[in-house]
Amino acid sequence: MNADTPTLPPRARLTPQRQVVIDAIAQLDGGFTLIELYDRARTLEPRLGLATVYRTVELLRRSGAVRPLLSQGRAQYVRCRPGHHHHLVCLSCGSVQEADVCAAPPDEEVKRLYGFAPEGHELDIYGTCAKCAAA
Repeated sequence: MNADTPTLPPRARLTPQRQVVIDAIAQLDGGFTLIELYDRARTLEPRLGLATVYRTVELLRRSGAVRPLLSQGRAQYVRCRPGHHHHLVCLSCGSVQEADVCAAPPDEEVKRLYGFAPEGHELDIYGTCAKCAAA
């Protein structure tokens, strides 16, 4: 398993069916819908059930290995590396790129200004990727 392979939470059992879903995610580039993932995983295991895909993605979401995006009005997921990062989502081709930029103020500043104790944040930037802009 390489660093780009999604991992389940520590107490989740890695069944052969879940491994197929994880392998399918590792093969996908950019964002994917659950149906796209299901179709890809079924090429690896034709008897795989849609419910298994949904449950496995939910486990991966809880572990931070995938994250939901709302892109072009449809629910998508994207594979995530560990650590703090955000996503650049191309509205033309649907590609998703991880970015280390962060526009969120530091937690201490949010606490000072609003009396709010943040535990995290998510940020996705939507626009046109360099490849689409050059076309």
